[in-house]
Amino acid sequence: MESLPADWVALWDVFDEHRSGALPQVDVGHIMRSLGRRHTEAEFRELLQPLPQPVPFDAFVGLMRQPYNGPTEEDLRIALQAFDVGGTGRLKVGELATLLTTLGEKMAETDVRQILGDVPVDAHGCVSVSELVRFLTAPVAAATPEMAELQRQLAREAPA
Repeated sequence: MESLPADWVALWDVFDEHRSGALPQVDVGHIMRSLGRRHTEAEFRELLQPLPQPVPFDAFVGLMRQPYNGPTEEDLRIALQAFDVGGTGRLKVGELATLLTTLGEKMAETDVRQILGDVPVDAHGCVSVSELVRFLTAPVAAATPEMAELQRQLAREAPA
């Protein structure tokens, strides 16, 4: 039997409460994000579309074994600096929130508030591009999350 990273198995087990060996695609997406895969929604749809529903564990393992060439810290820094018109290394939180909810793959306002709520903001209402990049690319803890916290997060993400 092959050895798998413990965090893959642990996170799968958190979501697979009934030990059915298969999960809805949305849960597989949550697990992959928790493991640091920062695909866009469109990329997740493309990855998950050919898989059976619900997704069996072995298909999840196959996805995780695929090479991941997501955005690097430098890619993110360059993208954010494009909006730093003054070259100060800082972005106004309000402007950043507007960008995230209106350009490209638009984020929900609640998601933007959650992300920006965890980033240090200075007295002028700005965030450091470097701090923001560090925050957005920080590795996700490999420890098994607490069930109560996962349930709170899922409840926030569930459609109304």
